[in-house]
Amino acid sequence: MIKIRGHHLSCIPRFYHGGYDKGFADNMKKIVMRIRKIPDTKVKLIIGKPDAFCEECPHLYCGKCVQSVAIGKWVVAQDKKMLKFLNLKENSIHSAKEVYNLSMEKNNSKTIKEVCKGCIFLNNCIKVGINKSFQKDLNKW
Repeated sequence: MIKIRGHHLSCIPRFYHGGYDKGFADNMKKIVMRIRKIPDTKVKLIIGKPDAFCEECPHLYCGKCVQSVAIGKWVVAQDKKMLKFLNLKENSIHSAKEVYNLSMEKNNSKTIKEVCKGCIFLNNCIKVGINKSFQKDLNKW
C-alpha cells in the first residue's frame, strides 16, 4: 500500500519530471511508474503527514516538513481541499486506478487553477496538461 497526500492526487497525472529537486523527481517517477504498471495498487489517502512522495523531499527532516510553517499549513489545506473536491475521505483506501480516474475526470485546466491555487508548480502543470502516456494507461484500465 502507498500512502498519498490529498494534494498529490492532481500532481501525478501531470507529472513531467521538471522543476523539482532531482531526488524528489526520481522518487515521484518511481511511484508513478509503479501505479501505472500495477493499477490495483492500494492507496491510502492522508492529510498533513509525509507520504510516499515526501520521502525524498529536500524539506523533510525527521518526518516533518521544515520548509516553513506557512507552507506546511498551506499544504495541509491543499490536502483537505483536494479530498473534498474529489469527495474522498482521509484514511480511506482505494485502488490507484480508482482515485486517479476520479482525479482525471474532475480535474481540468479550469478546476486545477482553483483547487491548486498558490502552488509554485501550477503554471507548469497547466502548460504540461495531462501526461498523455499516463492518460493512455488510464484508458486501458
